[in-house]
Order: sequence, then structure tokens, then C-alpha cells
Amino acid sequence: MRFPEFPSIPHAGRSSLDNLLYTIRRGRDLFAHSIRTRITALTLAAILVSVLSIGGISIYSIKLEGDRDSLEKLTLICDNRRRKLNEYLDSIEQSVEMVSRYAGEELSSVELMSGGVIGANGYGDNPLWSSRDSDQRWQLDRYLKSHTADVETVFRSVSNHTNGVLTYYYRINPELSDAVKGFWYSRGETGQFMSLEPTDILNYDRDDEEHVGFYFIPLGRGRPSWLEPYYNANLDTVITSYAIPIYKAGTFIGVIGMDISYQTLVTQLESVQIYEAGYACLLEEDGTVLYHPLLEHGLNLEEEEPALAGLSDWLKSADSSKGGRLYTYRGTEWLMVFHTLANGMKLVAAAPMREINANWLSLVHRITLTAAILLLLFAGVMFYLMNHITEPLLRLTNASRLLAEGNYDVELDYTGKDEVGILYGAFQHLVNHLRVYISDLNSRAYQDAMTGVKNKGAYNISAKQLDDAIRMAGLGETPQPEFAIVMLDCNNLKKINDRYGHDKGDIYLQTACALICRVFSHSPVFRMGGDEFTVILQKEDYHSREVLFTLFSRLGEETTARAENVWEEINIAKGMAAYDPLTDGSVENVLHRADELMYLDKQRMKRAAPR
Repeated sequence: MRFPEFPSIPHAGRSSLDNLLYTIRRGRDLFAHSIRTRITALTLAAILVSVLSIGGISIYSIKLEGDRDSLEKLTLICDNRRRKLNEYLDSIEQSVEMVSRYAGEELSSVELMSGGVIGANGYGDNPLWSSRDSDQRWQLDRYLKSHTADVETVFRSVSNHTNGVLTYYYRINPELSDAVKGFWYSRGETGQFMSLEPTDILNYDRDDEEHVGFYFIPLGRGRPSWLEPYYNANLDTVITSYAIPIYKAGTFIGVIGMDISYQTLVTQLESVQIYEAGYACLLEEDGTVLYHPLLEHGLNLEEEEPALAGLSDWLKSADSSKGGRLYTYRGTEWLMVFHTLANGMKLVAAAPMREINANWLSLVHRITLTAAILLLLFAGVMFYLMNHITEPLLRLTNASRLLAEGNYDVELDYTGKDEVGILYGAFQHLVNHLRVYISDLNSRAYQDAMTGVKNKGAYNISAKQLDDAIRMAGLGETPQPEFAIVMLDCNNLKKINDRYGHDKGDIYLQTACALICRVFSHSPVFRMGGDEFTVILQKEDYHSREVLFTLFSRLGEETTARAENVWEEINIAKGMAAYDPLTDGSVENVLHRADELMYLDKQRMKRAAPR
């Protein structure tokens, strides 16, 4: 049921209804905007914060673990290769140490004393050895020759069972003998050891490492030691040596050692695969390149590359197991770790960070993609559930909007037992009460209390609706309305009131109104004033207007003929006018024409009345 607006409702009633409608509108806004918007925003925010928090913590943890694993993996690669190289170097050390122990144990202090060489230091500047007689020289030469032969036999056997040996040697101190220099064997192209002439030590400067470094370096250190890779002019190749100085009774006897080819170490590094672009190299403690797959031998990395400043200080530590070194080379970030080999070389492993981090970065990308998919999935599910949850609220919002517009034909069909269902029931109960309340207000505001028909206020609303229809038809949006207006005026009301009393006048008006409603039963009847009535004919009554108009006149005459009292008679002037779109611009025009016809009828009735 849709009720018209009622501008003439008493102030108290209008205030109560306005407050009610205001409350409904506020509730509508709360449901339509606050609940769904806030729940949606809060849910999305919660999901987003959860995903970002969990994702961020996961990514951070993965990064920490990835960095740790990357360092451990690179260090492990370096350490594995270090162990293999050290195993090889250890085999060289053990072989040389075995021979040196044998040589030391075989030496006789008595023979050295008899030979007059006690205290010889190996540098050729001891005057004692030059003062020996020929017999002492001969006896010592014979002893040394026998001694070196025994050592040579042992050394040959040991060298044949040691992999990668390039040369082995026992160089006797030239202060002990001019004739017995020791021995020097080098592996030939056939793989067999061939004897070479031992180097004449005293013909070279002691700082000439290319020729006599194998002798003077161990002598200067006074202990078993590895020699850094160096170019050996005697062999015309780069070698590294492990040499042990032999002492007996405070006398330097000579140097026992093995040479291994620098290329032997390089070969073991060339096969090392560190990711795709990574590499392994050998450096000296000061950063000088001993082997590098891309750089020349002898190049100092610290001097050549600014990003490696401080490299020598870093390499002086025992190893980098507790942390690598990051540096940027040609726009790419690298990680470097190292271990110190048994011979003092620095085995370095390096790889670009983009390859080291590739696994955990790929995992991060997968986590990020999964998080984004889950976020979209959760958002979609949340929107679906939110729409499902808020759909009853939206229907309630639309119902409240219709209610606010004056339409009280609102029926809500939600039957849930939840809070929304309770709210629906309360709202429907409110609507039902409003129907009764508004119906009562309308009956009071738009109904004539005495006759029970509609009053002038109701007529004004109906007239406005017809004027709106005329206007819409003029715009071509709707067809022209069809209606007619009947104006009726009850004659002699004042005389009846004055002569018989107002109660009889009321009976007179009620009798007249009853006949009007009886004849025009399908049309609204309005009491316009004290003795005036108006009828708006539409649809069926409009098309039968002439018949109804004639019927009213006949029934009025019959009622008057039966009346016993004057106030029971029907004495009504009437006029009727139909809407003409060509001449009538409004309902007022039609009403005016009907009113004019009614007055003409009134004058006719006065002329016909007996004097």
C-alpha cells in the first residue's frame, strides 16, 4: 500500500514519523555503508597484513638461511678441494720426510768429524772446510758417495710410489765435497726418472731463486717448508717444491726435496665447477695470482682491482670459514671464500651472488606468487561471503528506502534465525505498525469526519497526480489521461440549518453524499466545502459518465418523492466536464468548467422552484 504525502498532518504526528524515518535512513546508511564497507576493509586489511607479515617473515628467514647456506656451500666446495689438494701435498711431504729421516739416521758424526766439516753452514763462507788435507777429502768423498747412493735408492723407490712428482733431489752442501754433489732426477716424457747434473750452487748468487732457490730458501728457513710456485730456470717450467734441510752434529749436510709441477695443482682446479660463472684460483698471501682461469700469473689482484682493496689483510687469516668477502666486479656482486693449503697457498673460491642466491630467490618468487594468488583467492571468497552475508541487509536497506519514500507495501522474506533474521522480524513488525499508524493518519487527514468521504486535501493530491500525468503526456512520455470532473452543490443547506437545526442539516448532507457515492461507486468522492462535493471519473465511470449523470438525476427525483421531510430530499445542482487535451492545460481548467455548468444548473433549479 502506497500512501500519498500528507502536508496537513498535525505537528505532533509529523514530528514522530519524521524521527522514525530519520532513524530508518540512518539504519539504512549504517547497513549499506558502515557494515559492509568496514567488514570488507577490515577483512581485506587482516588478510593483507597476515599475508605480508607471514610472507615477509618467511622471505627474511629464507634469505638469512639462504645466505648462510650459500656461504656454507661455497665454503664447502672450497674446503673439499682444499682437502684433496692437501692430501696430495701431504703425500709429497710424507715422502720427503721419510727420505729425510732415513738420510739423517744414516749419517755418521764420526765420518763428518774425520772429514773436518763439522760446523759447515752451507753458505760457502766457512774457512774450516778449505783447510782440510787431501786424505780427509778423499775419505769424506768416499763416505758421502756411499751415503748418497743409499739415499738415492730409497728416494727412487719412494718417488715411484708418489703421484705427480716432477723431480726429486738430494743436494749436498758444496762445503763438504767438490766431487759429491748429490743427485737430481727428473721425470722425462716417457714417465721414467732420468738423472740430471746437480746445479753448481756456488756459481749463482744465493738470491737467484730461479736457479738455487730450492737450496737457499730451505737453508735460510732452517726447517721443512714449501716453496711458493716459481719459475725454475733449470727445468724451464713453473714448479713448487717441498724441501727439508738435513743437519747432523751441528753441520748442514744438504737439502732433500721434491718438485711438483705447478700445472699438477692447476689441473685439479680446472675441473672444479662452482655454479655457472664461479671459479677457483690460487693466490699468494699478498694477493698475487698463482693460478686464475681468467687472469695472468703474477698479477696482483689488490693492486689491479679497487674493489679488492684490503685483500692481502683478509688472506693473512687462517681461513674464511666464519664469513666470506663480498665485492663488486664490473657491476656484479660476488662472494669470495678461501682456505690455506698445506704449502701456504690460498685456495680461493668465488661465485656471483645472483647464482648463489638463485635457489632461495626462486623460492621467494614462488612464495610471493603463491601469496598473491592466495590473497586474490581469499579476497574473492571474502567478497562472495560478504555479499552473501550482506544481501539480506541490502534488501533491508531497499525496504527502508521504500518505507522512507512512503511505500508501506514492504514484505521481507528472510527466515534465518540469526541476528539478521531477528532484525528482519523487528523491521517487519515496525512496518506493520506503520501501516496502521499511517492509515489512521491518512483517514484523519484526508477523510471528511461527517460524511466519511475524502476531503479537499485528498482532492488536491489527486489533482496533482493528474496534472503530473498531463505534463508527462505533453512530453510524449505517456498517453493522454482520460478523466472527467463532476461538481455538485447541495441547495438550501443554510435554510435547513436555520429553520430545523444543524443536526437536520447534517442529515441532509449525509443523504446527498450517500446518493453520490451510490451512483459514482467506482470513483473517488471529495467534500470540497460545506455543501460542495466533487467526483473524479476515470476508467469505467469515465466512459459511462453520461449514463451515470442521468442516473443521478433520476435517483435524486425518486428520493425526493419519497421524502417525508425537507432534509430527506435530494436537491443538488450538478455540472460535469471532461478533460480535453486541446483546451485544458490542467485539472483546474476542467474543474472550472464543471463548476460553471454546476452554477448554470443551480440557476435553472431556482427558476423552476415554486415561489
